[in-house]
Amino acid sequence: MAGERTLDVAAVIEGKLARPQILIATYLCTLMFLEGYDMQTLSFAAPAILREWNVSKGDFGPVLGAHLFGYMIGAVLLSFVGDRLGRKNIIIAGVAIFSVFTFSAGLATSPLMLGLLRIGAGFGLGGSIPIGIALAAEYMPRRIRETMIGLMFVGYNLGAAAGGFIAAGTIGAYGWPAVFFIGGLAAVPMMVLLAFTLPESIRFLIVSEAPRDRIAAIVKRIRPELDLSGVTHFLAGEEHRKVAPGSLLSEGRAAMTLLLWFAMMTSFIGHYVITAWMPTILVDDGLTDAAANSAMGIFQTGGAIGSLLIAVLLYLIGIRVVAITFLLAVPITVLLGINMGYPVLVVNMLLGGIAVLGGQIGLNALCGTIYPTYMRATGAGWALGIGRLGAMAGPVFGGYLLEFGFTRLTILLVTSIPFLFCALALYALIPAKRASDARNSGAEVPLAGGFAH
Repeated sequence: MAGERTLDVAAVIEGKLARPQILIATYLCTLMFLEGYDMQTLSFAAPAILREWNVSKGDFGPVLGAHLFGYMIGAVLLSFVGDRLGRKNIIIAGVAIFSVFTFSAGLATSPLMLGLLRIGAGFGLGGSIPIGIALAAEYMPRRIRETMIGLMFVGYNLGAAAGGFIAAGTIGAYGWPAVFFIGGLAAVPMMVLLAFTLPESIRFLIVSEAPRDRIAAIVKRIRPELDLSGVTHFLAGEEHRKVAPGSLLSEGRAAMTLLLWFAMMTSFIGHYVITAWMPTILVDDGLTDAAANSAMGIFQTGGAIGSLLIAVLLYLIGIRVVAITFLLAVPITVLLGINMGYPVLVVNMLLGGIAVLGGQIGLNALCGTIYPTYMRATGAGWALGIGRLGAMAGPVFGGYLLEFGFTRLTILLVTSIPFLFCALALYALIPAKRASDARNSGAEVPLAGGFAH
């Protein structure tokens, strides 16, 4: 009919980065802050809980990994729902679940009760974080997509670092429950902010054939200067298909997906041995709770620095920078096992955070960029969820190493090995991604500019 027009929203998003796009990244960065705080809370409280409840380190390992089990279940189940029902509501529901269970964890009176509450908190974040990554990716220009997601993950490290310093200042005065009360209450204003300001994914609305006016309203927020009169159809630049988890292993994606999963699992094993048990290892080696938690705060601060570096270098160099970072993490992790005094420990913890957590953030960013829109939340959710198998194994494995009396150096030496396997998997992922892109080039828009550099 005369006067009808079609608008490609991909071109709208690919233009100059607009204020609404920056705000979306900022909102989701606050979500990452919450995840970072939560992921470290129990490890900061662990030395005090072990003394108060008289629990062995081996028995407490599963409690440290409980929220990771919940995260895995939430990531796998809720991300699939997010690809069918939309991103925003799942994100908000996940934050609400996290808030209730985290606050309640401060009221726990036994390891079993604490573990069950941590599973609930992890389930909420497992739904929110992968879908948040997918939503952010769908609003970012392709040329800077990995970089912006990497910058968002700086919030994770800042949240974890804040948790260390908060724990150092509050546990001694108010007891270990205080860190859970603070985390649960902090999620409430964040949930309200997201409910009133976060838009649904415009690409998702298009591929799910949402009403025209709803899509147009979001387009006007991003580009208010556009004249949408006469526009009757919006295109997302990508096809619409029904998605199932099996799609991640079909159409030439099997090698790419399996290598990504393996890299996630191995990186998380080493990551969570350090982040779950390092405060306890340092306390056992003679530090006070406050000094050990402050050292972990420095580790997480290094992670924020590493995230910024990786976010930029990922765009300039590509996936190789993440592989190189994990290679560097191997000797740095070994150095963490050598007692050379607190000043040297602080330097090594900073460098360790840059390598271990910076590399992890780069790897997480890839999960939200290498799949097309119709399966992006599922792809990110399964990668982060499968990775949590390694994350759950890390605290349990570390707990038994401590229980059996292994030295600090031996524990950190063993912990460095998974980082080497992660780096090798990432190098293999480069040609696998290229092969997948070549097979699907006629059907999909490449999503990770610079990925395979």
